[in-house]
Formats: sequence, structure tokens, C-alpha cells
Amino acid sequence: MYIITITTMVFLKKQTSGWFTFKLMRTLLKIVGIVVVLVILFRGTIFRTLVKYKAIGTRTTIVITNQQLIEAIEEKSKDKKVIDIKTIATIANEITTKSLSFTTKQVSNNPNELYNTKQANCIGYAAMYNSIANYLIEQYQLQEDIKVAHKVAQLKILGINIHQFINNPFFKDHDYNELINIRTKQQFNTDPSLNDYFWIDKIVVEE
Repeated sequence: MYIITITTMVFLKKQTSGWFTFKLMRTLLKIVGIVVVLVILFRGTIFRTLVKYKAIGTRTTIVITNQQLIEAIEEKSKDKKVIDIKTIATIANEITTKSLSFTTKQVSNNPNELYNTKQANCIGYAAMYNSIANYLIEQYQLQEDIKVAHKVAQLKILGINIHQFINNPFFKDHDYNELINIRTKQQFNTDPSLNDYFWIDKIVVEE
């Protein structure tokens, strides 16, 4: 009888321990799931809080001559009632992210070529965005109202320049775009390659 009682107690202890372990695991999984969902929902805010861009230069605008790319821009813009800074940012971003996929290989940075080859690094992404925005600004004679620039930057995470720790020349800097309404000072800073894969359409640039 004593042996049976001890065996029963051991069995119940194991069952209870197993139940608590299961409950703990389920709780942890719920917490992890909630954290993942929150990170996805607030990824832009989290990124902008942690990462800042510091401009160190500007690249030259490449004029669009590729007829297919011109047609794609005009198709996107033809039904727009108003062509303003927000519309230009949207069209430039949509065509750029739809046309390109990211690569670390050595490829062209010319949007006229990239529209056909489809692969680009951060320079190519920003170059295409910049050229599309400039094309729209000129087509709609908005040079006095809106300007766009292809900027070169270095990234800081929590205030620390991460490029000092990277020896690879490919990662010596990073490119983004600056779109400004000259009259209202409204400004859009965007990283097209980041936006393509993480759907983060705004970045923070240090003064």
C-alpha cells in the first residue's frame, strides 16, 4: 500500500510538473507572438528611433532616356488630379520598388539600364527614385516648388556610426533620397531599398 501511494505521488508530481511546463511554454509562445506582431506593426517607429542617417554627400542626377521607363512614369501620373510632393514621392517609390530587386553584386547604377536589368544596390535604388522624381518635377514645371536630391549617408545605430566596424567597401556608406517642398519646407526622406523589403517609407536624417 505504501509503495502504491509513493508511486501515485510521483506520478501526480510528474503530471503536475508537465502541466506547468506546458502552460509556461504556451505563455512564452504567446508573449513571443505578441512581441513579433508589435515589432511588425511598429517597425517604422522602432527603426527611426534606433537608426539615424547622416548625410555626407550628394550624387548627380541621371536624366531618364529609357522610353519604357518614361512610359511607366506617364502611365502612373496621367490620372492624378494633383501632382504635388506626396504624389511624386508615391510614384517614384512605386515604380522603383516594383522595377528593382536588391543585389550585392557589382551592377549598373543608371536607371535607364536598371529598368531593364532589374537588379540594383542601394545606389541604384536611390538613383532611380531620384531620376523619376526629377522627371516629374520637370514635366509639371515644379522646379520652383519642389526639389529632390540623391544623398549619400552613413548610418548611426543608437548614435554609433556602424560603418567604422565594417571593412567591406560595399558597406562604406548608404544612399537615400531627400524630397523637399521649397515653399512649405515639407520634407520626405526615404530609403527606397529599405522600403522595398521592410515597408518603411520614412527615415530620420540628422541635421
